[in-house]
Amino acid sequence: MPAGGQPTVVRVAGREVRVTNPDKRLWPVDGLTKWDLVDYYVRVSPFLLPHLRGRPLVLTRYPDGIDGEWFYSKNAPEGAPEWLRTWTYHHESGPNHYIVAEEAAALAYVANLAAIELHPWLSSCDTPEEPDFAVVDLDPAEGATWEDVRQVALLVREILRAVGVEGFPKLSGATGLHVYCPCAPGHSFRDTAEFVRAIGRLLLRIDPERVTLERVVARRAGKVYVDYLQNRLGQTITAVYGLRPRPGAPVSIPVTWDELRTGDVPEVNLRTVWERLRRVGDLFAPVLDRRQDLRPATAALQAEAGTQRPAPAHEPGSGEASNWQHLSEDVPPLGAI
Repeated sequence: MPAGGQPTVVRVAGREVRVTNPDKRLWPVDGLTKWDLVDYYVRVSPFLLPHLRGRPLVLTRYPDGIDGEWFYSKNAPEGAPEWLRTWTYHHESGPNHYIVAEEAAALAYVANLAAIELHPWLSSCDTPEEPDFAVVDLDPAEGATWEDVRQVALLVREILRAVGVEGFPKLSGATGLHVYCPCAPGHSFRDTAEFVRAIGRLLLRIDPERVTLERVVARRAGKVYVDYLQNRLGQTITAVYGLRPRPGAPVSIPVTWDELRTGDVPEVNLRTVWERLRRVGDLFAPVLDRRQDLRPATAALQAEAGTQRPAPAHEPGSGEASNWQHLSEDVPPLGAI
């Protein structure tokens, strides 16, 4: 870190980025500073940038550290460098001029804004009305445990296997878990929301003691909320490899289904993530290339509301079949919920 905490100009891949207050403690208990934040996002850029390129970015900024006031930022600040890509979307409330981070210097720039959390859109600037993936967001309410989240996630995997869809899990970096299901071009946000909602309804049938779709927070106590409403235009999920404003500076990282099955799930942070990346690389890379039509799977899940059970489907490459009977015996139809 530069001595004396004075502003300094750093060169990042040929760009100059000014870092102000580099010794400002953003994680006070952990002794981590804004300089650590800038350094992290520049170093992790080879893994992170592929998942941000072409996507509008919402920042969560903590100018006084994780214990201070914070705010969302949807607009590039005045005076942003000319080389920083921005993109304008006209919402009903008016236009927003989003940052689009496509190079390491852009990550250094947003880190200097004390943007600890990075939230990319689920769709791209080229096709904002069409998501690139559906996200099953498992959010434990007060009283629910990580074990509850893990068990529900494993049920999600079985449901996905039953309808022939591949999902990729990542830890939220807080208490929850996200499962990304890449989709082919042409899906609408209605399509992806209905897909996740159908999964949520089946989860509720299978494990009503753990799962809730209740939108009122006070009524979710002790359960894992399946937030299918995250699948909307302009909604965001914390970025893979993004930092979280929590003690220890945890990172939202991909995990394998085997790690979830065995319970051997790593906890990594700003300081320890490098060994994980060296060992496993980018487990989320397939999310960028996989294309799946989720609509037949949605229809199969919705068919569970009736009397017909869809035929078993195979997970790509697994060679193992899974079906509804394996998930749950003698459960009431979805229409009864």
